[in-house]
Amino acid sequence: MKFKISIFLIAIFSIVACKQSNTETNTATQPAKHNIDEEKLAKETTKTNWLRPPFKYWSIKNVDKLFAVGTIAKGDNVANFEKGSNDLTGLKIEQFDGKVYGFEEHLDSNRTDGFLVLHQGKIIYEKYFSNMTENTRHNWFSVSKSLTGLTGAMLAAEGKIDLQKPVVEYLPELKGSAWDGPTVQQAMNMEVNIKFDEVYLDPRSDAYKFSRITKFVVNPKIEPEFDNVTDYFKSVKSGENTDELFHYVSLNTEVIGMIIKKVTGKEPSQVMSEKVWSKMGAEQDGFVVRDPNGYEMVSAAINSTLRDAGRLGQMMLNDGYFNGQQIVPKSVVETIEKGGSVEKFAQSKRGKVFKNYHYTNQWWHTDKEAYFAKGLFGQWIYVDPTTETVIVKFTTSDIPTSTEYDWMNNMNLMNAIVKHLGESN
Repeated sequence: MKFKISIFLIAIFSIVACKQSNTETNTATQPAKHNIDEEKLAKETTKTNWLRPPFKYWSIKNVDKLFAVGTIAKGDNVANFEKGSNDLTGLKIEQFDGKVYGFEEHLDSNRTDGFLVLHQGKIIYEKYFSNMTENTRHNWFSVSKSLTGLTGAMLAAEGKIDLQKPVVEYLPELKGSAWDGPTVQQAMNMEVNIKFDEVYLDPRSDAYKFSRITKFVVNPKIEPEFDNVTDYFKSVKSGENTDELFHYVSLNTEVIGMIIKKVTGKEPSQVMSEKVWSKMGAEQDGFVVRDPNGYEMVSAAINSTLRDAGRLGQMMLNDGYFNGQQIVPKSVVETIEKGGSVEKFAQSKRGKVFKNYHYTNQWWHTDKEAYFAKGLFGQWIYVDPTTETVIVKFTTSDIPTSTEYDWMNNMNLMNAIVKHLGESN
């Protein structure tokens, strides 16, 4: 079942190259089974090595110490969670290779940094591992896409974006590129036919072009081919595989970010704050990485605490209502809850493995009622309406999160938790 994952940051990674004894919520940082020398790594980590072990064990939780960032500002009031109880530690999780791990053994198996389970709006499990604490802001990687898509959909609900209009009506500078013809909705749904070379061990590939242009990873031996992101996007052409109707490419999310900026006249981080973050009772500001030109990388570089990601998930579970107010229009959440085209997704490489899954507005949807945001190295925000459950997992896995390693193992984890909570109601 091995196949190439359509996430350009895997390319960057490849080349740059204790059990809870009671049912009460545990928020303490656990004894470091994976010990790291924080002070040493802080001194030795650079923009060249930051996604390579052991440096990433520090950097993914300290991104703002390496890069310029745009602040996703919180509001004045924090929405606190109540604590509930439900013992998850007896769960058994089957792995893709047939092994069966205990619950916390599974969490430890791929260097989970923080894990949060909300059930009926209450925290029933919260734990931090190694060098992560409740105040640590962790990189979301492609979970970022889902907040970007949500923000774009909210602007559409306000009439500021017409999802059925061609992308180039908002971004005429992209005429002649792969986005000359496709609609904004097609970009939101990853249905743009893009020629995008993802040969992961070839530093000449398109995946590396983008990372070098944004300076997300610096390679001092290779100069960027373009001076800025816009010039690069102008050069991206349509692909030849018109039969692959779902094509997951991070560049589509960046296009949504460009449109958000164009229609509001504001940076995406500011719009995300105004629309969502400042209203949902976040404990801390979030942030998104900016390149040297001030461009915000909204497909892979948003950062937050574990609980604040949980607040986003709980807001979605509540049909956009949270912290005493309707933050996201209910219609926007209902569209995401409904999901996208099963038929189009089925024709993709990932769809051949995950039957009856689908995708819309930058959110993944399972073959059941649950939907989720997912990012490289094991980041998840999983929303299950049937059991009123939100699961957030922040991870710095030792190896790239391939389909088998991360999708299958952690879908089994999510399903085990949801089944347990459904049976215990």
